[in-house]
Amino acid sequence: MNAEANLGIDRVRGSERIASLDVIRGLAILFILFMNIPVMGGYEFILFDERYPTWTNADWWTTFIRMTWMDGTQRGLLELLFGAGILIMARRAMEPDGPVAVADLHYRRNIWLALFGLANAFLLMWFGDILLVYGLAAVFLFPFRKLGPKALCGLASIFLVALTLNGLGDYRESQAKHDKLEQIQTAQASGKKLNEADKKALQDDRKQVLDWIQLPAQNAEAKKKIADADKARHSTFAAYWTAQFDGWKFVMGWFWIIEAEIVATMLIGMAFYRWGIIQGKAKQSTYWALLLVGYGAGMWLRGSVEWYKLAHIRGPHWEWILTDIARLLVTFGHVGLIQLILTSSLGRRLLSPFQAAGRMPLTVYLGTSFLMMWILFAPWGLNMFGVWGQAKLMAVAAVVIVAELIAANLWMRSYDNGPMEWVWKSLAYQRREPFRKARQQVPDAVPSPI
Repeated sequence: MNAEANLGIDRVRGSERIASLDVIRGLAILFILFMNIPVMGGYEFILFDERYPTWTNADWWTTFIRMTWMDGTQRGLLELLFGAGILIMARRAMEPDGPVAVADLHYRRNIWLALFGLANAFLLMWFGDILLVYGLAAVFLFPFRKLGPKALCGLASIFLVALTLNGLGDYRESQAKHDKLEQIQTAQASGKKLNEADKKALQDDRKQVLDWIQLPAQNAEAKKKIADADKARHSTFAAYWTAQFDGWKFVMGWFWIIEAEIVATMLIGMAFYRWGIIQGKAKQSTYWALLLVGYGAGMWLRGSVEWYKLAHIRGPHWEWILTDIARLLVTFGHVGLIQLILTSSLGRRLLSPFQAAGRMPLTVYLGTSFLMMWILFAPWGLNMFGVWGQAKLMAVAAVVIVAELIAANLWMRSYDNGPMEWVWKSLAYQRREPFRKARQQVPDAVPSPI
């Protein structure tokens, strides 16, 4: 046993790995493309409207299912796993006088991860990168590694309450605007003369309703946004890069909201690890509860909001307040479903291919960014930005996911790490890590709830 193992900072290897975590990570890192591709290759982030360039029944149902069942939950799974990973990396250093080398490794790993995130945003040009915010959140969380699961959940609840209060503030603002408009409309119906401010409020509201109902192809303002987006993404490198950078700046404008969500979910991931839930060690009844409550309540809340939007039912709707809670509930439902599938031999065989992708998530994630932003949608690549509607984008994502899954399994037959994991771990451990598998290496664990 080497000195680093004695200090509790050596890598998790061979049979020491928790295979079910790799499976969950593999599913999440691959399926996150279903959420990202409408922004990478379409107008969703530009118009905040999924109804362009096509809006068929398939597009409608694809959007409804994606936003209800999947949106934000793949990153939710990754956040739970990231929280669990903090405890795994410090697994031999939980005593009060634990070696400072553990903290050194933790901070090096996550500072490098944040730098990879900046490279993903500025070099690979994926402005929806999660690595930067994950790395920064993990730096903040390390001091809480010794807390018990109830304390971790209590701390997470502070962030969730803050997010809910933020949603409540938006809801109340929308409700006040709605009430004011009703008062103006009542006054107008009774024959009272309206002042200029009230007239403008009615005009703005009518325009907003019309913009909401009209398809983007019928709306002058939306058509201008589409033309500007096409010009930026079908011309020069500089225009393309600038458009992606503008997207990154917009996302970073929500930095504290994003970080609050991530920190809360990672803290719950740490608690789930202490309870044995994320590893599959809990009772089956626990996973059934996560599945039924998570999907039942979470998908009802999210489905209601998405239905209101797609059916053009005006708000405000109180379900908006619980957006972050609903996302977390559906994420819990995913955990329950995956762990229940892993309790059967057939389920383990079906999900075991995802283990390879879960062992090289950084490579898969950055590789997907390169494939999408430099090859498929770039003007110097296949130049396919804006070509497909929602249903076809999901089909493209499915093809890419299958190809990446096959590639990951072929790669992990011969190699100990994905190429980007090798770079990351070598930088974090400040040594050249093994690349190919050793001849007598202990085989990876089989996915199991035990």
